[in-house]
Amino acid sequence: MADIQELAVFCHKMYNALHAGFDVERAFVVMQDDHSSLNEAIKRTHKGIEKGISLSEAMRADQKAYTTELVDAVLVCEQTGHVEYAFDRMGKRFDRKLETSRKIKRAVTYPLIVVVVFIIALLAVASVYKFLPLAILISCAIVGFIAALGITPGMVKKMGSASDFAGNLLLKLPVSGSMMLKSEMADLASNMAVFYSCGAEVASGLKYSAASLRNEALRNKVLNAAKIVELGNPLSDALATQAIFPPDMINAIRSGEASGNVEGMLDKIEQYYRAEVSGKSDIIFAAFRS
Repeated sequence: MADIQELAVFCHKMYNALHAGFDVERAFVVMQDDHSSLNEAIKRTHKGIEKGISLSEAMRADQKAYTTELVDAVLVCEQTGHVEYAFDRMGKRFDRKLETSRKIKRAVTYPLIVVVVFIIALLAVASVYKFLPLAILISCAIVGFIAALGITPGMVKKMGSASDFAGNLLLKLPVSGSMMLKSEMADLASNMAVFYSCGAEVASGLKYSAASLRNEALRNKVLNAAKIVELGNPLSDALATQAIFPPDMINAIRSGEASGNVEGMLDKIEQYYRAEVSGKSDIIFAAFRS
């Protein structure tokens, strides 16, 4: 499992080494650090480079450690001869993703503590005033509701053919569904901006970006949009056909297409949605503390 914080540090160090004039092989020698969870993957990648394997191919063998989006970004940037740009953009992307994740965890942890204390108090009072069966029923209902909200995209992927339905259901849950969708939109816009800046074609960028999305339903929508782009349609029109992407996102991309600055608009979309998720997380945290 990839450690986002370790990946962010790794990407920043790689960018600095390559930008300073180190070749890729020498940079991976410098990156080796026994205290890093990536150290074994870095060593294997270095051995692959020594054998003449391309950087992206060597990293692909440890894709779970590096993440699919980082490996794909390196692959695209290899074709333009600016691999350091992939590490620069992905390092910043991991920083932003880590900050969003921290805020969401903070917003979720405190309410859970409050709910646990409430259930304990309810059961204690129920045992004294003789309505314990009702209290247990209420407690089970609360726990069941929280469990439903806590279904992760990783769990959904294991549902097989039902994963697309479950993914759509997750996005429709109150509060958490909206936050999940906006978080995924931020990740999608961020990845698309990286691939745009690395010179990938729009359809290819969509396919690469889809691989890193956690929600199965959303991933399928992005892949469908990629097929429409391959037929010669603009990105904004392709996304509009999928009935899951927010209108403000589609309109922003359409404006970027008209001005010839899609990459810059994607960066703004990411910033907007990360701010939205962060703001909602702060509100939830404040509501339960008050």
